[in-house]
Amino acid sequence: MTVVHVDSRVLNRQLDMPAAHLLQAELFSRSVKLEVLANTECITVNDQHEVNGLLLKDGRTLPADFIVMAVGVIPNMTLAQQSGLEVNRGILVDNFMHTSCPHVYAIGECVELDGELFGMVAPVNQQVDTLVSVLKAPRISSRKTANSDSRPHESENNWCPFISKPLSLKLKVSGIAAFSAGQIAFDDSEMAQVERIVYQQTSLNHYLCLYIKASKLIGTVLYGDVSESGFYSQLITDGSDISLIKEDLIFGEAYCNLEKIEAAEPNRPCQVSHT
Repeated sequence: MTVVHVDSRVLNRQLDMPAAHLLQAELFSRSVKLEVLANTECITVNDQHEVNGLLLKDGRTLPADFIVMAVGVIPNMTLAQQSGLEVNRGILVDNFMHTSCPHVYAIGECVELDGELFGMVAPVNQQVDTLVSVLKAPRISSRKTANSDSRPHESENNWCPFISKPLSLKLKVSGIAAFSAGQIAFDDSEMAQVERIVYQQTSLNHYLCLYIKASKLIGTVLYGDVSESGFYSQLITDGSDISLIKEDLIFGEAYCNLEKIEAAEPNRPCQVSHT
């Protein structure tokens, strides 16, 4: 088997570089070849129209008799474009799911908000909740559009804006366990404001990295041992101030005194589950 990937490492959107290298080494030990930074030109066939290879844009052909493509989801915007709605990679909406046309709303995999597309169930469910709250006030919502500059009406206070939240992703294939949540990729200016706390046990191929900014856990990557994934994911989702437990955070929930967080945020009960 050969994995062909356009980026410089596998699972580049889910894993940071150290975790990706661990995964790649594990795949290699299982006789899975990797072709990274590889752009596909076309699938080649023989005279009997049977697949016999994959042609790359660098001119190489990878022999193959079976090809599986993982291509994701592309929004279908044909109807929106024909109707005159503003589109980019998806149908443009605002935080209340208004399109550029009054009385027209959009949710789901076809929409784009602040440059982001949505292909997971969780954010789409949140979009449904938002749209329900907006449609409860139809006379107000009908005057709004995605690019409207009108001032907010007091009825809008009852609307529930859609806010994109960091998603957590877990991979478990043939005994390989990996998990990530929140933001794990940063440009140089962002990285200057982010603190990394890393724990790695080389003999067991265990890796854990926490990304902290402004006393909050904003991202995490776990490889090998993902038992603390729920704990870290909840801290990211809640936006909890972790300054009081920061020194023990890398060791997991059992070593953190979560009562400190509850005491520091009396009006916002901590939702992290105790085990």
